[in-house]
Amino acid sequence: MKTNRFFTKYTVAVIMCSVFALTSCSSDDNKTDEGQGDNPAVIASVRVNTPSGRVFYLGAYDKFPSTLDYKTMTEIGPGATIYSYGEHPYVWNGTASTLTKYNVSNDMKISSADALSLAGTGVSGTFGPPAFVSETEAYFFALNDGKIIKFNPTTMSITETIAVTPLPLSNDADVKTSTYMSYVTSAKKIILPVAATPTNFNKFPQYAQIAVFDIASKVVTYVKDTRMSMGYDTFAKGNDGTLYYRPSRATSLSLDYSTVTGAPPAGGMLKVNPNGTFDPNFFVDLKAPLNAHSVNVVAYVHGDKALAQYLDNTFTPPAKPADWYNAPTKFALVDLKTLKVEPFTSFEKYGTVYTVGTIDGVEYYGNITAPDGKFSLLKQKGAAEFEAVSEAIGGSLIFVGRLR
Repeated sequence: MKTNRFFTKYTVAVIMCSVFALTSCSSDDNKTDEGQGDNPAVIASVRVNTPSGRVFYLGAYDKFPSTLDYKTMTEIGPGATIYSYGEHPYVWNGTASTLTKYNVSNDMKISSADALSLAGTGVSGTFGPPAFVSETEAYFFALNDGKIIKFNPTTMSITETIAVTPLPLSNDADVKTSTYMSYVTSAKKIILPVAATPTNFNKFPQYAQIAVFDIASKVVTYVKDTRMSMGYDTFAKGNDGTLYYRPSRATSLSLDYSTVTGAPPAGGMLKVNPNGTFDPNFFVDLKAPLNAHSVNVVAYVHGDKALAQYLDNTFTPPAKPADWYNAPTKFALVDLKTLKVEPFTSFEKYGTVYTVGTIDGVEYYGNITAPDGKFSLLKQKGAAEFEAVSEAIGGSLIFVGRLR
């Protein structure tokens, strides 16, 4: 059986780093500002393994070329977290607690523009990338500290530190709840799915949970749903924009080494409404139609079909929990209305595949461990259809986005 793995966040990170406060330093600090352009652009970032460690590079283009060669890109640093909003790329430096905004000129030259420091704000825990509401309003969430940092992306200045109710169990070493990714909705809410990585396998939370920040009232509420156990710290996205709370590998692992009985399903999916509630009329337990031992994650939903990664019913948990993640997994498409299951083989020639960004409502993916050794940028065309847009030379993709 071939080992397949799909990461929705990159392995170091699992897209933008599972622990957001990674070390990073910018090689652009001494560069002259090339100025900000107004021509449309796309950006791509790659990670290159060198004898001295990992180095990240960023490139800007009018459209993605057939090859993305890091030697023609701007070096960002050895541990950068990269993303974009509006006209600018942004890079997080975890060591310095600094967010740097970059300019992209009309001739696609990249230069550092301004920086925002979170040093002195009192945040101590790890937290995910900022939620951008507008060109002048964005938020960092340090919910384990009970703090939200509001800042202005245009001036790159902190405008407010908001005290909120801390995330329950985030400082309990046996449970370790956390949030990572945030989603700004049409209802003026920012929603963060809550996950856990228990060290005591009997203490995994037997409920789904989201943190909901009301932008107007500046209040965070924690919303539970007992139809499934705690899931992932990112949502599965439908190609129509729908957000789905999805299963978590950490919970599936905990169940395999737990003495807890009667827990709600760990392989379920819930739909999250823009107002920060769980849809009471939607719940799908994927374990039964897949005939699975456990469902590790749902990668995405396209139309009515969800791509699930799972361990089949022949799986026996290894004696050591540390070996659990090495088990071969399978992929299948599950129709969320009919529960019909279809085999999925689209990623076999690409090895480990993971999301790297959304452009114009379309998901893009990167890969590692392809049988031919190539790094590809893949564009999603359907539930099981993908187009290889570019080949990355010398390193794997970690992020793509559109500017302007």
